[in-house]
Amino acid sequence: MNEGEQVDLEQLRKDVQELKDIEAIKRLRARYWQLVDAQEWDAWGEEILTEDFWFHSDAGVHEGRDLVVETMRQSLTGGKTVHHGHSPQIVITGADTATGVWPMNDYVTIDTPSGSPYVIRGYGYYHDEYRRTPAGWRLARCRMERLRVDTEGEYGV
Repeated sequence: MNEGEQVDLEQLRKDVQELKDIEAIKRLRARYWQLVDAQEWDAWGEEILTEDFWFHSDAGVHEGRDLVVETMRQSLTGGKTVHHGHSPQIVITGADTATGVWPMNDYVTIDTPSGSPYVIRGYGYYHDEYRRTPAGWRLARCRMERLRVDTEGEYGV
């Protein structure tokens, strides 16, 4: 350290905590996609979502962890999904709150009664709100915004 330089230890502690929180949120979001793609619905609900989780997607708005988990289970069981998110913009907004915007793409294949798959390729953003709980960071709100959707096949045929 040069003469006259002072280390602000309190600011350093805050900066390190913020970096740790951002990394924990990145890991939470990565685990979110892993569990959805593996269709591990119970783990997804317990490990990722707050009890009052709010989700807005192409399918509308769903509120409450149990309802969202059951809706996803019914919608995707038997299908195959691949979700990717990258380059997040995460902002710590309070001691126990944060927001994030994730560029994303998803690839969803759903079997139809005719046996022909219905395929969705979506591109856009996830707009998230996170909350620190006694169990760690959890996703409290998510708005999935698809800017482009490419489809193949017919749903429900």
